[in-house]
Amino acid sequence: MKKWKILALLIGVVFISGCTTTTSGNGPSMTVSLSDSTVEPGTQAQLTVQVQNNGGATATGVHADLNGLTQDWGISPGTSLGIQDLEAADPSHNFPGGADSVSWTLTAPGLNTQISYPFSVRLNFNYETTNNAIVRIANSQYAQTNKLQTGLISSTQTGGPVTITVRAPNAVFGGSTIPIYFDFNNAGSGVVVGNMLNVFVSAPGAGLSCPKNGVSLIPDSNGVGRNGILRCTVSTAGVSSWSQFTVNVKADYSYYMEQFNSVTVLAKTS
Repeated sequence: MKKWKILALLIGVVFISGCTTTTSGNGPSMTVSLSDSTVEPGTQAQLTVQVQNNGGATATGVHADLNGLTQDWGISPGTSLGIQDLEAADPSHNFPGGADSVSWTLTAPGLNTQISYPFSVRLNFNYETTNNAIVRIANSQYAQTNKLQTGLISSTQTGGPVTITVRAPNAVFGGSTIPIYFDFNNAGSGVVVGNMLNVFVSAPGAGLSCPKNGVSLIPDSNGVGRNGILRCTVSTAGVSSWSQFTVNVKADYSYYMEQFNSVTVLAKTS
């Protein structure tokens, strides 16, 4: 059941008191339900989160944290619940990703006055996004004579809250050094922890040079990292006719999504 939970993180969590709402997004989908937003003293409410991973990578280190309720509340089984790894989806074979659910039983305190308690649920996980691109190089005369397309030929990425776009010049000829750009975008509704991506780039058989392996995302007005860029170069020396190579890029990151709600406890009645 815990598989349901992680993917929800990637797309966004929505709390609707006393009913159930499903939210979908880039890869994951999530359903969150709160059994009752208003409870009598000493009675219980059920908070349930269901998630399905529709993304292209396995979610690891998944756990949900319930924050904000005071110690007067009874929270079972605990404020932090671990979740097993959620395997990636494989749409090409109609294979759904891992799915799971997690629930809390909330026991309201006894009060003499009515009080509304704000709380939040934070969903945490580790994820990765990859992109495999093919870049073609040609001798300029050979390319013109044979009308050969050069530059970025194809690019395939896995789904996730962070996207990767690969850019290369349209005309790539032998005997030069060309730049290759990797654009990273937090397309999800959550936060990359520390606004930092661990990025790994390889291009077997090509003279690839990258200045760093970490990419910092530029924060928006709310401090949430949104966009980052990495520039690498490739040497194209020694190409007499044409050649092509594969560029592999992977971004590892920790991610969380947090949503807020409240539950009201009525006053005791005599």
